[in-house]
Amino acid sequence: MQPIALVCRIAHLTHIPTRRVMAQYGLTARAARFAGVSPPPMDAVAPSPARRRRAPRLGPSAWPGVLIALAALAAPAALAAPPAPVAVGAAQVTLTAAPHVLRVLAEVDSLGKTTLAAPVTGEIAGPFLTEGEVAAGAVVARNIPATLRGGLAAARADLAFARATLARTTRLAAQHLRTQLAVEQARQAVAQAQARLAGLEREAAQQVLRAPFAGTLHYLVAPGTVVFQGTPVATLSGRATPWIDARIPPDQARGLHPDQRATIAAHGWHGTGRIAAIGSDARPLGLLRVRIRLPADNPLIPGEWVWVRLVRPGPPAPSVPQAAVVMRGASAVVFALAAGRAHAVPVRVLAEAGGRVWLRGALHPGQTVAVAGATRLAEATRVVVAR
Repeated sequence: MQPIALVCRIAHLTHIPTRRVMAQYGLTARAARFAGVSPPPMDAVAPSPARRRRAPRLGPSAWPGVLIALAALAAPAALAAPPAPVAVGAAQVTLTAAPHVLRVLAEVDSLGKTTLAAPVTGEIAGPFLTEGEVAAGAVVARNIPATLRGGLAAARADLAFARATLARTTRLAAQHLRTQLAVEQARQAVAQAQARLAGLEREAAQQVLRAPFAGTLHYLVAPGTVVFQGTPVATLSGRATPWIDARIPPDQARGLHPDQRATIAAHGWHGTGRIAAIGSDARPLGLLRVRIRLPADNPLIPGEWVWVRLVRPGPPAPSVPQAAVVMRGASAVVFALAAGRAHAVPVRVLAEAGGRVWLRGALHPGQTVAVAGATRLAEATRVVVAR
């Protein structure tokens, strides 16, 4: 209720002549009508005797104070100034291709990868090395043929027997029960047994598998396995010019091109590479091979798995600075500016890159949106664009 109407209504309820109040406060009949109060009808309506008995009577000296207090309480709300416009930064909506981010798990490969095979038919003997990084020349396994293993066992037994015979003959000779010639013959037998065993051990030593270069070792058989000649025993992946092989569905590989940048993350190391080649055959897994060159100073080793991030262009979509998107709970809005007012436009985020956001919503190229100060806005908020 307006202050003038409130004053006239209180005057009527307290049986104060409305015209007297209007005259005391300088109110005209036109002002009273503007406030929604018609003075004559209000004075013409006389309260019933019962109402006169129930209504409290105020002395004439109290009327001005009551009216002034009521008018003072109502005046601030009626006379409050409209809020000042909110100063905001502005930007234009652009229509560009929305980037589509691909994140795939890929394997590091190298030309230094080799398979160590059994040189002869026989048993693969240990001890095996711990799988992982090995040095060049490390003994990976021993490949002992069955005949050689039998010969070694016999040679060791012959040497043990010859040594025992020499010890016994030497004791008997000390007791004059054997001649010195028998002792010399026993010593010769020990020397012959040692030579035979040494020859077989040298032959066995040649039946070992050594790492031809430093790299990552992985065994394919267990110790004690009997294998044929040429059977793969272990694989070794070296450090010779490593690259990354990523497998990507054909529909997602469209838009990628050679020399495109790729972001790589692996166990605390982050770096960038370049696409070297994109395959043209998706058989047998239905995936295309994308080969990525690595920087020369990378610490990656063949056989290691890494995350690769690729970006390919998508369909055109409205794009705005990231600061223009305001989150309202689980929803996102952008405030479009028109005629000095801000209007909330619901949007859905399609992609983010380089400080910009691509959206789906009722936005068009060239439209002005709020950027700085957008979080202070609501629907129909008065705004002024800061220069």
